[in-house]
Amino acid sequence: MKEMKTILVRFGWLFLAASAFAGSRSSASYSVPADVADAGGNRAISANYSNDGSAGGIGGISAAVPTIAKHGYIGQLYDLAGLSLSATPVTINELGTRQIGAVAVADDTTVSPLNPGTLVWGVVSGPISSVSPAGLATAGIVYQTTAAVVFGRRGSLSNTLGLSVLNVGIDDYLSYAGDGVNDAWQVQYFGEENSAALGSRDPDGDGQSNYFEYYVDTQPTNAASKFNLSIANVAAQPTRKDIIFSPRWPTRVYDVQYRDDLVLSGWGALTGSTTNDAAQVRTVRDLNATGSQKHYRVRISIP
Repeated sequence: MKEMKTILVRFGWLFLAASAFAGSRSSASYSVPADVADAGGNRAISANYSNDGSAGGIGGISAAVPTIAKHGYIGQLYDLAGLSLSATPVTINELGTRQIGAVAVADDTTVSPLNPGTLVWGVVSGPISSVSPAGLATAGIVYQTTAAVVFGRRGSLSNTLGLSVLNVGIDDYLSYAGDGVNDAWQVQYFGEENSAALGSRDPDGDGQSNYFEYYVDTQPTNAASKFNLSIANVAAQPTRKDIIFSPRWPTRVYDVQYRDDLVLSGWGALTGSTTNDAAQVRTVRDLNATGSQKHYRVRISIP
């Protein structure tokens, strides 16, 4: 036998059933004497029948969680067996907030909502910057979607809840923020908080900045990994030129542009051309390379 039980009145009120009275009835064929059945008096017996009554019924039930009604008791006996934490949804945008709820789980499987302000809250792991005394979790800044765990405790009962902090902005992580380079790419090559990862730096000394290498998708820590662009004559075809560049990736979009001079004309899309891809090398042939001069460039974008 457990030494102590907690008494909880789960319902709003009790009501007493009225006693049932029956007057005498008679006819030419039969007569029934007057009798009384008291619904609050357990068992009432008359000459013709017996009635098992109770102290009444249970009314005023209102609960947001499943509740088991134990009829015949003014209160209900239970022991708290666990604590359950929840959030809807379990995702939080970086720098966003999410309210955490809690319920006490009884040994009869019923649950009772708890005021989050009655719990002690904390962070187990992950990018949750704080959990307020009222159970409001605030997320930190992440460079990719990252898991987190918070805990809640009330008395001897405690539990944890897994959350997921969503990466909303790709260029907002600590000192890497606002340099035009995807934070996850910088962390991949340089780790967290490394000044060599800034978009304007050229740590491998190949003449191409991190910002440029991110867009062309080369390795910023390897000088041999760089973007190459050249213009070549086409044998026996003086009015044609080949624009050759590498590497070429399916994750990038390449647009070859041209201009007739570097002063008076602007850049326009190269038309009247053919394209040939071989592994990571693309060759675009200009079929109308006439005139005294013509300048080319490749515009690279990330879809």
